[in-house]
Amino acid sequence: MCRDVLMKIYALILSYFVLCGHAIAADVDAFKSRLLAATTKHLNLLLKEDGSVVMLKGKGADGEEALAFYRAFEITGDQRYRKAALSLADRVLHDMREMKFGVLPIKEKEKPGTGAVFIGGGPPALGFYTANVAYILHKEGGRGEDLKYLGRVLDEFPWSKEGWWSADIDVKTGESKQPLTKPSIINKSAAIAMATGMLSEALRDASPELSARLKQKTDKCLYAQIIPAQVEDGFWHYSLSGNDPKDKDILGYFMLTIQELMELQLFNPAYREPRLDAALKKAQSFALKCIAPMTDPNTGKGCDAHTTPSTPKHYALAEEPKRGFQLGIVLIGGGFMDEGIKITDASLTHFDFGNGGMDGVHAVAPTAGILALLRP
Repeated sequence: MCRDVLMKIYALILSYFVLCGHAIAADVDAFKSRLLAATTKHLNLLLKEDGSVVMLKGKGADGEEALAFYRAFEITGDQRYRKAALSLADRVLHDMREMKFGVLPIKEKEKPGTGAVFIGGGPPALGFYTANVAYILHKEGGRGEDLKYLGRVLDEFPWSKEGWWSADIDVKTGESKQPLTKPSIINKSAAIAMATGMLSEALRDASPELSARLKQKTDKCLYAQIIPAQVEDGFWHYSLSGNDPKDKDILGYFMLTIQELMELQLFNPAYREPRLDAALKKAQSFALKCIAPMTDPNTGKGCDAHTTPSTPKHYALAEEPKRGFQLGIVLIGGGFMDEGIKITDASLTHFDFGNGGMDGVHAVAPTAGILALLRP
């Protein structure tokens, strides 16, 4: 009698968890449908009637939209998206080859202590457009020489044997703005590590020596600098030196670093390994605890630690939707689905569909990235 009752209770509990599992799966599937609809709506608005892509504006916009188009193609099979991705990738390659060092110009900068003005370029944009184009060309095949070119650009970019890259260079002379003895900004070195890690895999057969050099630099940056620099609570400071400038919203740069390391794992599965997994999980948990509460649609308070005078008390997505998209992919990548879906859905209401500048990039790069994360 007692055994029969226990078996019935067990069956009820099991049924409950099965139903909950179906409900969670249904919620995620519905979210993926909403996300794909938003992503493709934006991309469709960037296509002209003949299938070509409108001119885009902003540092690295061509490379970021190229990857979004290609990821949409991988999910939908729509050849229009593949064609658009390849045309944008070729656009980036053409522009890089026009530059002496392959580094695209970003903006005028002043060299410290000299007053001299130069045209600067480098990470994080350099990491994104080289990694994104490399991913597309590697998937397509038959573009070995172009992949070698991308690898050489990164291999020749100023590098410290301590394990970091220059924050930027004069695109005409190739000189670094700061001495390489100065520890680098973490998100900038993480961006190039994302690209060198991607290309180390793409060039493994085509150019083994170049591949090995790129992997050696990637590993030195990750395992000798970035991971050891992580604070116990999961946070990464703005710089490897541990300094946080007062005029920067350092939480935004922290989330950018996480995105870059997550993309590295998507681009090269060899980096889905315990040390980087553990570091990312700690960082994603910090974001859940300290950034999610202060981000729409939540109304709570963030953590007092690791903020500056330039860090908002609350992220209002109507004013700064990119923070919601950033946080959404960080949380979903960490497995915090409920919170990640909630914040991403809130961000989608502020998606600037068809924007050909960085506002469009800051929305579609994370939405396409989340779709890539959630692919079976």
